[in-house]
Amino acid sequence: MASMLLNGIKATFFFLILILLVKCQPKEELTEVIYANQFDQSELANIEGGKLFDFNGDWVIGPYNRGGFNLDLSDIPKHDFLEVTFTLLLHDSWDGNAGGDDGPDRWYMELHDARIMDVTFSNSPCVSTYCLFQSYPDQFPDFNDPKTGASYFLPGLCHRADLPDGTSVYQITKTIAHTSKAAFFRFYDRLVQTNSGAPACDESWSMSSLQVKAVRLK
Repeated sequence: MASMLLNGIKATFFFLILILLVKCQPKEELTEVIYANQFDQSELANIEGGKLFDFNGDWVIGPYNRGGFNLDLSDIPKHDFLEVTFTLLLHDSWDGNAGGDDGPDRWYMELHDARIMDVTFSNSPCVSTYCLFQSYPDQFPDFNDPKTGASYFLPGLCHRADLPDGTSVYQITKTIAHTSKAAFFRFYDRLVQTNSGAPACDESWSMSSLQVKAVRLK
């Protein structure tokens, strides 16, 4: 009798472990690209406030200084998340978390009314006597070294056009819980340079690629 009871307990325990293992298996994802733009064909479909220019031999959307653009998507297939990937170019003298006349130099991404990114970037040098920190890859007002997370560098656009690293390039991916058939994105900045007679030359930003995927969990 005791042996039968012990075998029953073992069988129940094994069954419970099996259920837990099945539940803990990662869910398979189905992804579908619903928007992709390299801005290389003068194409601004679904974009409001877009403008194109040739930077360093490539078409990009921008440049923006205290401005930005919107992306309006509809008829999105059934999904659980949106995965947004873009290449962001920060031109010239971004001052990160600095206050006063120079900043903070903040950049935003919003989906509908939700603020997904509220970050600062800094293109300043960082030495023992002078370092303007940025928040990215964390939200403002966190502190990180200038250019943290940058993928590579290009010449500046205007104020620092003579510097080979005057533009910092960031390749960014954000995954956002979302189920609606429509999505309205805003990409914009709130740059501060009240001591400059030519703000757009002092600092600006652009984007060289933008992709949105719909992600569904099986």
